[in-house]
Amino acid sequence: MATEIIVRQLLIFGIVIGIGALAYWQKIISPEIKNNLAKVVIDITLPFLIFTTFANMEADASVLKNGLLVFALTFVNLFVFYLVGNLSSHLLKLKKPQQTVHTLHTMFGNIVFLGFPLLDALFPNGIGIFYGAMYQLASNTITFTYGVYKLSAGTQKSGIKSLINLNTIALFLGAIVLLLPIKLPSFLNVSLSSIGQCTSPLSMIYIGAMLASMGIKSAIKQKSIYLLSLNKLLIVPLALAAIYQLAINALGINLSEEAFFVIILQAAMPCQTIIVVLSQRYKGDYILAGANLFVTTLLSIVTLPVVFFLVGLIRQAL
Repeated sequence: MATEIIVRQLLIFGIVIGIGALAYWQKIISPEIKNNLAKVVIDITLPFLIFTTFANMEADASVLKNGLLVFALTFVNLFVFYLVGNLSSHLLKLKKPQQTVHTLHTMFGNIVFLGFPLLDALFPNGIGIFYGAMYQLASNTITFTYGVYKLSAGTQKSGIKSLINLNTIALFLGAIVLLLPIKLPSFLNVSLSSIGQCTSPLSMIYIGAMLASMGIKSAIKQKSIYLLSLNKLLIVPLALAAIYQLAINALGINLSEEAFFVIILQAAMPCQTIIVVLSQRYKGDYILAGANLFVTTLLSIVTLPVVFFLVGLIRQAL
């Protein structure tokens, strides 16, 4: 049943992505509108989605504990992906700029524009967004510190200030409302929630417009993209699922099924959009970054249902 949900949801996403691409090709969405659309999602709809998800949840010790486990295991995910990306970039004998993009794109996935809408569809009671937000918080601490440092060749050293943004503010305000607990007035809750619910369709339209804007025909022929795709979309997420399940059994850790799936599905997301933006800003190989994003996003339409199905089998078998 859940596999059917993820397949159906990805088909829906595919249609909306196609509409976004068509709108860009027809010049309804200009490059400026496309960039502003990303800002609307990141700075308006997503913060409201995170805040209202937290505010509408019931404080539960088990959920909070699982959220902390998701936060901690995100760093394990990123470290494993770093090792794999670093190793594969050396095996491919990539030059330094390509090594950096390859490794960072192996580490970081599209956990916002694709991850959040998918988790919201799979776990519509808000728990998916809650765990997804914990994963995002941990991932952002590495993206905007180590990621910026590497892409800028060490010239930029982002500190704690780069982690203070509308999404983290929404997360902490939502956590306060959840823990106290505070009940939002109905009119305010409905208003803010309706804005947050725009995140999914706007994200898909943005992805479609972004993919349509990329002139990367020659770049997608590079074999590094396909090794990255295999590692990022299939091999590493499934290996992590098996390792985590064995560790849970051996150590007696009580990790909920929803939290487990969020950790693995977020790990299996296609390459992160922000790495393309940062590569262009710091004069890295943004063409390769764009090709990574393009290919892995298309392949993820097939691989995400496969990963979801196989993770279910791993949970049962181990």
